[in-house]
Amino acid sequence: MAHTHFALKKIAAVAVVAAAIVGFSACGSSNGSAASSELDQIKKNGAIVFGTEGTYAPFSYHDSDNKLTGYDVEVATAVAKELGVKAKFVESNWDSLLAGVDSKKFDSVADQVTPNGERKQKYDFSDLYIYSQGVAVTKKGNTDIKTFADIKGKNAAETKTSNWNQTAQEHGANIVSVNDFAQAVDAITAGRADVTLNDKLAVLDYLKQKPNAGVQISAKSEVSPAAAFPIRKGEDSLVKALNEALAKLQKDGTLKKLSIKYFGEDVSVK
Repeated sequence: MAHTHFALKKIAAVAVVAAAIVGFSACGSSNGSAASSELDQIKKNGAIVFGTEGTYAPFSYHDSDNKLTGYDVEVATAVAKELGVKAKFVESNWDSLLAGVDSKKFDSVADQVTPNGERKQKYDFSDLYIYSQGVAVTKKGNTDIKTFADIKGKNAAETKTSNWNQTAQEHGANIVSVNDFAQAVDAITAGRADVTLNDKLAVLDYLKQKPNAGVQISAKSEVSPAAAFPIRKGEDSLVKALNEALAKLQKDGTLKKLSIKYFGEDVSVK
């Protein structure tokens, strides 16, 4: 325990649980046993620490009782249970989440971290626990738009700087500027626009909250990776344990159940 006490004194500003992780991790990670040390220490501590925003619904947010919840939070909690430990969450803004993994403030992040090429150079990742794709949203009953190619010449309601604006232009649509997705829906239902492109997960969440919005998903792009758990390089045993946990949660239907709870359909498989 001396290491932990030292770490707590040295890093007083860090949350107690996170500091304990740092202190324990320091015990055995300098001698080549790093590949197994983090998982061992997580089990010794009885907790795995995830960084998360807490302000990013429906993935990580506070409910009406101010309880931290969301798809990513519940998946992380279920994964921790499979590891035989508790999930601890430390809330932080997005820009500091991966830095928290670097500094050993967190063991991982549960907040829609996409394993892109740049991040893979710096972190190892668990298997994916959610997939997404681009979708074209139209007025209910619209049969003109069945693929992204069909938006050519149509009026697309998009925010000015989004990648969806660029995608719509690349497919030959005329842009109707809006400030957010809710305004895009209003433009479609009022007839000022024919379509809006956006992320499927965001659209499913919106339709779940507002089932009578008068719009539908008419077309989808290719499915792409949405999120996995980032881990510091070299912690192979932790990656393996997370993957085994996710595989079990996939097999027993937990991920499907959580998907349907938050999005109305299974987004945990490709």
